Amino acid sequence: MRDTSENRTVHADAERLRARISAAAKSLLRSAVTGLLLYTQATAAPLLHYGTRSLPIDPLFNLPYDPSQVHFESISISSVGECAPVLGSLGHDGRPVRLFGQLRSSGARVLILGNEDPRAPRGLSGTVLVMRGGNCRTSGPLLALRRTPVGDPELDPGLSPNDVANLLNDVFARYAQAFGGKTAFLGWADRLTHEAEEAQREQPDMPCPLLYTRLFTPPMMNVLNAFRAS
Repeated sequence: MRDTSENRTVHADAERLRARISAAAKSLLRSAVTGLLLYTQATAAPLLHYGTRSLPIDPLFNLPYDPSQVHFESISISSVGECAPVLGSLGHDGRPVRLFGQLRSSGARVLILGNEDPRAPRGLSGTVLVMRGGNCRTSGPLLALRRTPVGDPELDPGLSPNDVANLLNDVFARYAQAFGGKTAFLGWADRLTHEAEEAQREQPDMPCPLLYTRLFTPPMMNVLNAFRAS
């Protein structure tokens, strides 16, 4: 009986020791994970907000983005040939010119360009350049994509509904590539847009933000929704 009792005592002591070791190991693991998370948060890029104005605004969604994290393709201003003068300071102020969208259709070449200037106001941060038959026309990106009449035929970029759809498909693919994936791109667009909408609801007297949810026409939204589902 004595041996059996001693064996049970030894077994119980061993179980208690294993429990203490397991608890210590779990505590150490939790501390390591917490430390890793804190380090990651401390070294990660600051979270962008809609009101951030030290960064450039993209020409389509009118939202800030960080060029050190989001990499749009660079384009040489010489590639537009004789149309370079109509772009004004774009490509001549020392800032790299970025290509946000491109389309070749019916003898025309359409480019959405910008130079990542943080001083550019929302809605005026990019240019649509349409080169067709030796003619060069420029317009604001949303104005052109919405196919809004501008009154002066010489300023009308002349994009058809099919041109707009094809150009937007190229734009969304480029944004996804620049952001490192479709999820990251759409997450950026939706989070900052939602943030701006919430701020507008809390402060109704503030200027109405220029958001894609308000400025995209139904056909433009259809293209975006198809891209989401693809």
